[in-house]
Amino acid sequence: MSDIFRIHVFPAQRGDALWIEYGPQDKPFTILVDGGITKTGREHLIEHIGALGDEPHIDLLVVTHIDLDHIQGVLSLLKELGKPMTINSVWFNGWDQLPIPGEELGIKEGIELSHLLEERFALAWNRETGGGRVGVADDGSLQVLNLPGGMTATILSPNRVKLEKLRDEWGLVIEEFGVGQEAEERDEEVPVHEEIDGLEIMGAVDVDLLADFPFKEDKTTPNGSSIACVLAFKGKSALLLGDAHPGLVLQSLKRLSPAAPFKTDCVKVSHHGSKANTSAELAKHLRAPQWIFSSNGATTKHPNPEAVARILKHSSGQKHFVFNYTTGFNDMWDDDDLRAKHRYTTEYGDGTEAVVVKLL
Repeated sequence: MSDIFRIHVFPAQRGDALWIEYGPQDKPFTILVDGGITKTGREHLIEHIGALGDEPHIDLLVVTHIDLDHIQGVLSLLKELGKPMTINSVWFNGWDQLPIPGEELGIKEGIELSHLLEERFALAWNRETGGGRVGVADDGSLQVLNLPGGMTATILSPNRVKLEKLRDEWGLVIEEFGVGQEAEERDEEVPVHEEIDGLEIMGAVDVDLLADFPFKEDKTTPNGSSIACVLAFKGKSALLLGDAHPGLVLQSLKRLSPAAPFKTDCVKVSHHGSKANTSAELAKHLRAPQWIFSSNGATTKHPNPEAVARILKHSSGQKHFVFNYTTGFNDMWDDDDLRAKHRYTTEYGDGTEAVVVKLL
């Protein structure tokens, strides 16, 4: 039986939740990257993973960074699944993985996810790095981590500088996380670190105008600490960018492909398609036939049209855009004239089921 490599992009509201299967089709290896918000865990992850059997198993759980729309669904899965679950490895950079000069506050200063990992998955926590951080080495070299079944993961972000900033602002980041969690539990609008609106589309979409709009890079601390990586299996690869800052991602990609653009089979666009996380320089250095945008646009209006336009203008070749929702923030790309002119196709999810992206 032939191998598979598939990415299930769950409707994770404004967040990310990716279920990856690779290897033998009848018994694939599995990776969960983030869990969206609480509703994502309750409406999708618990049912999907619970259907794996009486004792479901995940080979790798990646929680890219401390943000509600990436962590909360994982928390709800771990607490509410209702059956024993095993996880071979968990990647999450919490307090104890940060570079702490002469100071050890310990797990008690973390968030609820850190407590759950310490209690139930301590041996699995950052297993491949011996409990240390998952990230770029101090000299800029890239960690290459081996996963079961022949998958490799090359880590592009974060680096020491990004994690030191998280350490320095830890109290504020955790406080903001707690405020957002409480707001969501009350079913109120969740505050965001920095609301970055895109241009309002009036009339016909002008890709060149949007792509040339001045770029201002994301500077938020939690996003800077985001794990980003290249997953490679059987000659196919996927670039999963979490919410990572584009400058560091580009710097890391240039180590893999210094002169020519980096070629991959799929890109999960950083920060749900925020205009502050996809620069023209990054787009120029990428070639991919498939691009994933994970967001329903709530609060932040993602994907911003500038980010989509930069990909269209600066990354050459035919492209297939995958949106896991149909919203007023992405439906302008469902246009035959634009598709013909800029050589792309589109696929939209219905917001109730995962969109499946096949690499093998």
